[in-house]
Amino acid sequence: MLVKKSRILVLVTALLLIASLALTAYGAGKRPSSQNSNEPTSKFGGTLKIGTMTDPDTLNVLVSNSITTSWILDLIYPSLLTFNEKGEKVGYLAKEWKTSPDGRSVTYKLRDDMKWDDGKPVTSADVKYTAEVTLKETIGYNASLLKDAVSIDTPDATTVTFNLKKPSAVFATTVGYWLKVVPAHIWSTVGENKKFTNDQPVGAGPFKLTRYEKGQYWELEPQGKTWMAPDKKPYVDKIQFRVYPDMNTMILALKKGDIDAIANPIPPASVADLKATPGIKIGRTASLGYGHLTFNFQRPNAKALANKAVRQAIAQAVNKEAIKNIVLRGNSLDIPTPVSPVLGGCYNPNVKDYAFNLEAARKQLEKAGYKDQGGVRVGPNGKLEFTLIYDQGFDPMAKAVKMIADDLAKIGVKIDLQGMERNTYLARAKALDFDIYAGKWGVMDEPADYLGLLFLSDNWQKGGINYSGINDPKLDAMIKEAQGAMDSKTMKKKLFALQEYLHDQIPVITLWVETYNLAMSDKWAGWKIFPSDLRGFVDPQSLVGVYRVKR
Repeated sequence: MLVKKSRILVLVTALLLIASLALTAYGAGKRPSSQNSNEPTSKFGGTLKIGTMTDPDTLNVLVSNSITTSWILDLIYPSLLTFNEKGEKVGYLAKEWKTSPDGRSVTYKLRDDMKWDDGKPVTSADVKYTAEVTLKETIGYNASLLKDAVSIDTPDATTVTFNLKKPSAVFATTVGYWLKVVPAHIWSTVGENKKFTNDQPVGAGPFKLTRYEKGQYWELEPQGKTWMAPDKKPYVDKIQFRVYPDMNTMILALKKGDIDAIANPIPPASVADLKATPGIKIGRTASLGYGHLTFNFQRPNAKALANKAVRQAIAQAVNKEAIKNIVLRGNSLDIPTPVSPVLGGCYNPNVKDYAFNLEAARKQLEKAGYKDQGGVRVGPNGKLEFTLIYDQGFDPMAKAVKMIADDLAKIGVKIDLQGMERNTYLARAKALDFDIYAGKWGVMDEPADYLGLLFLSDNWQKGGINYSGINDPKLDAMIKEAQGAMDSKTMKKKLFALQEYLHDQIPVITLWVETYNLAMSDKWAGWKIFPSDLRGFVDPQSLVGVYRVKR
């Protein structure tokens, strides 16, 4: 008998925040009309228009690692698991799952009522194909998540078992959540899947992509019946993602009624204005990821970043408190290491962050042999001059990196800020073409697994997201021990030790865990908001139930 398991990841405070998602503010001091007076005679019909600031970087769901792309492809392609509004893992394509007592096999029992857009049933063969081709071609970060799978069994159309070469307590929920399943009967005929453009996606989600014009819009329609929708079918006739050049233009479009919602989180500085705008609702949710600065250890012209003392000095010159108050307007939680306080029992509260102290940072650099020469320090590995890339459309980071660069200049570290359009920025990050990479992760929910993706040496340029290029045998061993821990007490102990070591080695500087503000029109109802900007209200579980409000 398969037993359904879910893992509650969200700290009590974050759960309370999520639970209070009464979508606030129908204009200053205004109260919404009663639900009954606004209830339409039929909830079906209409085009829901959602603003976004960039196109998908690809329609290849196996390759993409972009939040914007996920908003669209998550509506088209199913994963085995998803999570609910509390951050708990729940079934999607899989209705039940279990890990064997020895941790060496994971079995999913699939739904039998899901079909691809061309009418063929979704089966265990599709799951098997997706996983095997991901491993064979080393496609994306999922290749790293799947690398311990030595074989995959499909005894029938609705059962798939992954056999593992070592015990894992988190394979079931991590792979279950991140692996998007593709139709084997199509993808097996296209040659190298890694290079497949997938211009006409065939999915099995509640929506299908019907037309698009890059730089303008991406339009989806209901696939048909779906168990996910309240009335077995999405209410909308169409969902149209409209592309805007920047947040200010998109906010103006929402105010004018050109769009009905904004997928991107609203900059904290714009929230008060939108709350005071009649007809606009604001929802709030916690992030399951975090903002960060990642150092490139393997950059030939930035060898100084491989020196721990230099990284620690830079950490002491980053004024996180000022960023929190000025840029995020208090809408964030502190995060001293890559394990977020939102993750409750996984988080080590004994690790204290580097205090902002410019004088201590200068002394650290002096001790490391870096002397001030005309405002820029020079030492054993040359000048402390680094490029820092960031997404110019992500307003909080664009503001934060300017503050960071100004403070680093005060300790003799010169930063060349390179802001760019998001898809260009993502391409540079994936190509590891940076000295320092300022970014944010959307969902980091299983620390033992995602710390492996971020820091295991064999994930450097091999499908993981080890963008730092750190190659530390001790860190490798500690991560692998945590991944193999089969009881929560041992897991916690290993994760606490990892956080202490990462704090000392500091391959990344963690900046903040943001509280997101999301804006939408009150002409539509039925929204659900999920943790993280990766899901927000754009989650398929939300959009299947959104409907027009009668006026």
